[in-house]
Amino acid sequence: MDNQEFTKKREIWLQQVSDECHKFAEKIDLDFYVFQTPSDKYNPDLLIIGINPGGGNSYTKMLEKKGYEKRPATELGYDTNTIYEKPQWEIDLKAKGADKLRSAFRRVFNEDTGLREILKNSIMMNMFYFNTQKAKDIGSINSEIQEYCIAKTIEFIKILNPKNIIFLTSQNWMLKKCGVNSIEVVENYIKKGVLENKVVYAIPHYGYYSAYSYENGSKMGKSLKQILTA
Repeated sequence: MDNQEFTKKREIWLQQVSDECHKFAEKIDLDFYVFQTPSDKYNPDLLIIGINPGGGNSYTKMLEKKGYEKRPATELGYDTNTIYEKPQWEIDLKAKGADKLRSAFRRVFNEDTGLREILKNSIMMNMFYFNTQKAKDIGSINSEIQEYCIAKTIEFIKILNPKNIIFLTSQNWMLKKCGVNSIEVVENYIKKGVLENKVVYAIPHYGYYSAYSYENGSKMGKSLKQILTA
C-alpha cells in the first residue's frame, strides 16, 4: 500500500467511525474519540494502543458546547502528539491534560534509551473509543459497541501497518478482550502476545506508579529498545 491508498482508506475509516459512534453515543450519551496523536503517518515505527479515553464526558454536552450535530471525522484525534509534548490548548487552559502519561513515558522513552525519537513519531489510539471514568467501566457498555470498537481497531491496524504495536495495559483479561492471545511475560514489566498473527507487546498503564519509577522505567526502556530497534 502506498501513501495515497493509505490516505484514502484512512479517510473512509474515520468517516465510518464518526457515523457509527455518533449513533451509539446518542443512545448512551458518552463522548468518544480515538487518537491521542495525529493518525496520518503510514507504517510508523510504533503504534501504542490505550484502552479507552477517560472522563465519562457527556456526548450531548460536548455537542452543545461546540455547536455540532455530531462529532466530525476530522475530530477523532489531536493534531499534536500529546504523548510526546504538551499541546498549546492544555497550556492555554492551564490544564494538566496528559501530564501524568508524558511524565511516565519520559522515564521509558528517553534519550538514554534512544527511544525519544520513536515516541515523537509514534501514533497512539484507543481500543475502545467511548469515555468512561475507568477502564473497568467498559464492561458496562453495550457488547455491540465494544465489539464494534475492537473490530474497527483491528481494521485500522491493517490499514496503518505499524512496524511495532504496544498495548498500554498489563492486565491479561483486558488484552484477551482486545483479541490478544498467547500472552507471556518477557521482562521488566513487558508482556508479549499475538494479535491477528502479529506479535504485539504490552506495558503497564501509566497509573501503575512503581513500574514507572526512574529505575524501573529505565529498565523497561532498555528492554523496549531491543524490541523496537531490532
